[in-house]
Amino acid sequence: MENKVLSANLNAVSKYDKALCDEILRINNTKSTLELIQNKNGEYNLIFNGSALHSKENAKEEAQKIVDKIEDLEDKNSIRIVWGLGLGYLADEFIQRSKGTVIIYEANLEILRGVFEILEFSQNLAKNNVFITNKLHKLLEYTDFLSDKETKITVSFLSSYFQLFKEDIYKTAQIVERTRGEKQANINTINKIAPKAALNTFANLDKIIKTPLVKSLKDIYKGKCALIASSGPSLEENIETIKNNRGKFILFAVGPSLKLLDKHGIKPDFLCVVEPIDTSGQLEGIDTSSVNLIFEPFSNPYLWDLKVKNRFLFFSKDNFLNDWLSRILNIDISNLKTIGTVSYCALSSAAVMGFEKIILCGQNLAFKDGKCYAKGSAYEDLECLLNPDTNKYEIKAKDFEKYKKRLLGSKKLNIKNADYYVKNYIKQMNKTLYSVLGQDGKMLPTQACYALFIKHFERFALDNPDICYINSSSGGAQINGFQNMPLNDALLKCEAVSEIKIPYIIPQYNIEKLKEAKEAALCKFLRIQSIVSSAREYQEEYLKEFTRRKTFNKTTEKLEEKIKNILSGLIKNYYGHNEIYFLCASYTNRFFDGIKKIKTLTDTAQRQKTMLLNLNILKGFEMRLNEAVNYLSDK
Repeated sequence: MENKVLSANLNAVSKYDKALCDEILRINNTKSTLELIQNKNGEYNLIFNGSALHSKENAKEEAQKIVDKIEDLEDKNSIRIVWGLGLGYLADEFIQRSKGTVIIYEANLEILRGVFEILEFSQNLAKNNVFITNKLHKLLEYTDFLSDKETKITVSFLSSYFQLFKEDIYKTAQIVERTRGEKQANINTINKIAPKAALNTFANLDKIIKTPLVKSLKDIYKGKCALIASSGPSLEENIETIKNNRGKFILFAVGPSLKLLDKHGIKPDFLCVVEPIDTSGQLEGIDTSSVNLIFEPFSNPYLWDLKVKNRFLFFSKDNFLNDWLSRILNIDISNLKTIGTVSYCALSSAAVMGFEKIILCGQNLAFKDGKCYAKGSAYEDLECLLNPDTNKYEIKAKDFEKYKKRLLGSKKLNIKNADYYVKNYIKQMNKTLYSVLGQDGKMLPTQACYALFIKHFERFALDNPDICYINSSSGGAQINGFQNMPLNDALLKCEAVSEIKIPYIIPQYNIEKLKEAKEAALCKFLRIQSIVSSAREYQEEYLKEFTRRKTFNKTTEKLEEKIKNILSGLIKNYYGHNEIYFLCASYTNRFFDGIKKIKTLTDTAQRQKTMLLNLNILKGFEMRLNEAVNYLSDK
């Protein structure tokens, strides 16, 4: 006989997750025991394996008190995650009171089946802003798809669920926070770095095709030991050990660590740099003529002028225009990644070269004793300390002027808005503070991106099991798959590495195919130039009309709609192409953010200011397009 309650609930869910409905229907025999009882006030309570999931006194009041503690319930740009369905009291409270999205995460499929059979919840489940899942990856998909950089995300649960599933709830909250940090990092990358990376690639095309690839060095150091020097606090602690054992390993250095190494007379064999922006301040005053440079095709043009022994390109997958260019040049980059950290580039390069043992040093990935970076490294002036007033960790510059010089380099020290740039840089770091497990089992402050890097390093070790991985970054984050060991001990059995001649093999590419790809990209950008120019002209009219009337009217509404349609069309028709997306998305992202902001403002002057900012975004967009056209036209 059909259970109409179950059918109604499943029908509501099937509209977006039929697989979950099929899973629920496949359950026949259950390992858990579920009982339905009534509380003293007549409310129903669910007993799961002998434990009551709701308050025995007042289940609805329990749910209300939890929701009462949540701020900004009226905010539509919010996601409220309810960990555990139970009989739906908490979920229902959020659905009725929250204006944003509600995601119910019930990891126990047997609870879902039992509750769906007895609880008529289909009206709630059918709402466009309500989702339910039992899979963590689906929860992350929903939060990723439905959120932007301003979205408020909360995780709420009943005390009973916390007692039963404490570790799972902690894990879910951490993963949600980490995923949000990753999304924020991706948005920041697209908005701030991607246009420069795209233009660097276009500008450097003629040099890129004449430069050897890291993969041409495959297995040249088979069976040897590599040491990767990053700029974490533990690098300084190990500097004498590195110096005294220099002949036992091939040394890879990342840009920020070079100053400290150079100060102690240590020259790396390989220097890795992957920044699209100008980071020449990291290398200022250092003789790099005996060093082999490993860098990305999208790296800043100053690296092409840097005096080095040899240059090798590292084409990382999924990074800016690398996929586009690798297809044109027929380069297999499927196993090469950078994933946002230059140390990962060094790790991947070392694996390609065949090293038997890879040691990390200065790869703390967490802030040890308040230190963000090693003393003597490019960013030594940053510290992370607990603010007693807020009881939160904060990153600050001990000496602002000194840090500014190290960050910008002498060439950019006196540029307009230099102070603002540096302060905003620190502000953005503070927005992504996070906690991770340390090697000593205690939680350490770090940045969300570093927490992501930990997972990527762990994944690398799993995917490349034939290498011995050692982490000599004492006092830092725990990286599973890497053995924690003092550097002295890690180097005990390492034999001297004899000097070898590094091959310098210039690849052969289909130049005609590259030429055709450049011409095709040029045609697209010329069309986009016209589109953006039209949007900019309408934005000028829009600003003039609002300035004249000091209010919105039918004319401003029509102009705004025209601009939105023009840019939406651009996104729909062109953003499927990497060479377009990474140059253009920053401007449309920020423009639409500006439109949203205007709607929330009530002050006329602030609205006008935001409209002007949007106009300047479109003007900046046109300038970038002009640069792309010039590079692709070989002008």
